Amino acid sequence: MRSRDVFRPLISCAVATALAIPGAGFAQGSKEAADTIGLEEITITARKVEENLMSVPIAITAFSAKDIENANIKQLNDVMLRTPSFNFVNQQGGSGRNDRSTNALVFRGLYLGSNIGLSAGGSLFIDGAPVVGSQPPAINDVERIEVLKGPQSAYFGRNTFAGAINFVTRDPSTSFKGRLNAEASSWQSYDTSVSVEGSLTDTLSARVTARSFDRGGQYTNFGDPGGSKLGGQTTQSVSTTLVFKPSESFKIKAYLNAFRDNDGPPAQGALKSESFTGRVDANGNCIPFSQAPAGTAALGQAANSRASFGYVCGTVPKIKDLPAYIISGDWDLSSPVTRATLFTPPNPAWAIFDTSFNTHGGFKREAFQSDVRADYEFGGGYTFTSLTAAHRDKTMTLIDLNYRDGHDRKNPLNAIPANASKTVAWQQFLLVSQSRFEDWSQEFRITSPQEAKFRWTAGANYFDGKTPGGTVYGNSVIGPLFAAAITEQKVQTPAYFAAVYYNITDQITLSAEGRYQTDKLTQIPKVGVSGAVVTGLAATPLKATFKSFSPRFTVDYQITPDTMVYALYSKGVRPGGFNAGLVTAAPATVDALKAVVPTAGITYDEEELENREVGIKSTLFDGRARVTLTYFDDQWKNGQVQNSVPVTAGGVTNLIGLTINNGVADLKGLEFEGQLQATRNLKLSATFGYNKTELVSYGLGAGQCGDCNFIYGSFGGAIGKALPTAPKITYTLGAEYGDKINGDYDWFGRADWMHQGEKYTDFTNVLRVGAQNTLNASIGLRSKNVTLELFGKNLTDDSTMNAALLGIDAFTFLLPPNKNEVRFSPPLPRSFGVRLLYNF
Repeated sequence: MRSRDVFRPLISCAVATALAIPGAGFAQGSKEAADTIGLEEITITARKVEENLMSVPIAITAFSAKDIENANIKQLNDVMLRTPSFNFVNQQGGSGRNDRSTNALVFRGLYLGSNIGLSAGGSLFIDGAPVVGSQPPAINDVERIEVLKGPQSAYFGRNTFAGAINFVTRDPSTSFKGRLNAEASSWQSYDTSVSVEGSLTDTLSARVTARSFDRGGQYTNFGDPGGSKLGGQTTQSVSTTLVFKPSESFKIKAYLNAFRDNDGPPAQGALKSESFTGRVDANGNCIPFSQAPAGTAALGQAANSRASFGYVCGTVPKIKDLPAYIISGDWDLSSPVTRATLFTPPNPAWAIFDTSFNTHGGFKREAFQSDVRADYEFGGGYTFTSLTAAHRDKTMTLIDLNYRDGHDRKNPLNAIPANASKTVAWQQFLLVSQSRFEDWSQEFRITSPQEAKFRWTAGANYFDGKTPGGTVYGNSVIGPLFAAAITEQKVQTPAYFAAVYYNITDQITLSAEGRYQTDKLTQIPKVGVSGAVVTGLAATPLKATFKSFSPRFTVDYQITPDTMVYALYSKGVRPGGFNAGLVTAAPATVDALKAVVPTAGITYDEEELENREVGIKSTLFDGRARVTLTYFDDQWKNGQVQNSVPVTAGGVTNLIGLTINNGVADLKGLEFEGQLQATRNLKLSATFGYNKTELVSYGLGAGQCGDCNFIYGSFGGAIGKALPTAPKITYTLGAEYGDKINGDYDWFGRADWMHQGEKYTDFTNVLRVGAQNTLNASIGLRSKNVTLELFGKNLTDDSTMNAALLGIDAFTFLLPPNKNEVRFSPPLPRSFGVRLLYNF
């Protein structure tokens, strides 16, 4: 009943739109122009075969090579701003730091607390192969970007139960050619790439691309008298693409990309308790300190609890409204004590690789990406495909966990003689974070002829991913501190998938797709939270196997040759994991825990996302316009929720951290995309996304909301609230215009207005980041081989934060009482630049 009710409005809308299409006077009034003017057709491979974007019954946003160049898309954030129901912000991936260390991908508002690495709910692919860490390839090599929303487990496998992004690299040309792309912009920023391609033999062609990117810092570090800049980033990369084609029926393509990111200290900050004006009660109301003084027992909150010292209510201030000292940080490595702790830690086991990898404040990555695809056509249209891929990713970051320079705050523990040799005189909390991932995958599949009434695809896939574990340690007010356990993780995932498509009539097609996979997880403790190497029972390797089936069933109806409506049901699955702390728990504690939570165990189960979706795709005015409209009604089920369970054993009560499957959330929304070639010279575009999320269940009893406990002193209160970090409403408006100047040159202009709506910072919904409105524009000249473009980004100079989240004020972490803070990442300010493209 529920799904029929929500589908009915869109089905009615789709039918009404389709019936109106044949009579569209726009096209008939200008038939001659329509014959020569039209939108670019985009071919996608979301279902492992080449299909027209408008004929595939899936919610997909696709960017062609022409779109990528014209919009100057360079990174995931550029994709996010132009895609309904997709959100990406650097800050989501780590402890609130605004760097490139982790990419957390959020689809349709489904924010997951552990949404990175081997546990991601949405993943990035290169040429259809998964990439742990979600680092995109060199944009110069990309032919197309496909953003797939909703569960994609049937075709793409593990870690795509919320969505996937596929970067498709382009084949090298068989004729010799090259391209220079040079760009200079604000903050002494430069981006230069050169590619050369052509045939090496009659059957072998290649392309080599080199890129150097350097973006200067945009904000001044108030804590550095020298005025150092924050937010600087650099990338160097070299990539190679090879295509071997000895015949029309056999082709091998290989892509290799090696790159290095070497970034300075990030632009970030925190609102600390000294700027708070009140505290929050259990109903989410903001109570001024005049009524409930900071630190006192009031509103049901214990004295000196984090909640008692207050929080920010309403909207996070814009960066232009904050004092300059807010943007500051401490990456001071002048003290021998600091250098010794970071680069020669007291316990060598704290570092997972050589610490000389990064010896400056900020972030460094070295990564390698490779894939080889072979296609062989045989037997009258059948195709055998092999896809082999391997990726490596190594990162090290120096983090200022205070999110504020601490040179003006004396370290009281440094005055104690026993501490003088291992601490510095000021309050420094400078940490090292290291991570390393490797993955390897192999896929084989056979595809039947696609022109047949009944067609199919079947295959097998194997994924192997591993990490020695991440580490976090560093220098604090008490001296060397180990902040996170090191746990080696391995994942092996064999899977089998198949899809069948049957044209019941010339207009109606039924599709059934599915994947059966087995996730084999191994977790090996290496270093415990105490910083000591794990031994004995605590070192026991944990192993578990999770088996799942992910289906997708679709019916699509081609109302007219240019209009299709569809409905689908799909399910995505994210693998389970371990409650490793129970391994060493006393039997009496485990028995007491199971009396409270009967399902408690060393492993927790998979979580699921059920997706019900209907949509319409229509091409109008003889190919001069296209629109897509999608309605989805999803439910997150058996969600993996971290609970703090009070357990009494032996007369002592302790809080036990436990992940159990009792999260439920409803997600509903609309996604619209439209393009119109209004005239030969003018192209218009628009997108709209509406994502409504609501928590139905989140932990034991009234809920296990850790954010709620820190903000208003109770674990309950999240039920009925929206999920954080993703906006409810997004939209874009775009226009491109171009015309001839003479026989050799055209001029062109482009403008894009991009709106990102308000989004909550945490599960309490007390604080939100305001709406962001960004205007990008460009104007330029173009000839056959040369393009010269002037551009501006964020011309509105919108200073709304990109993201913000709840954190603990690290100045109080080891010097209690503990207090809250709001960590934020500011936007890139208004910038201007010039770009030169030269084809040779």
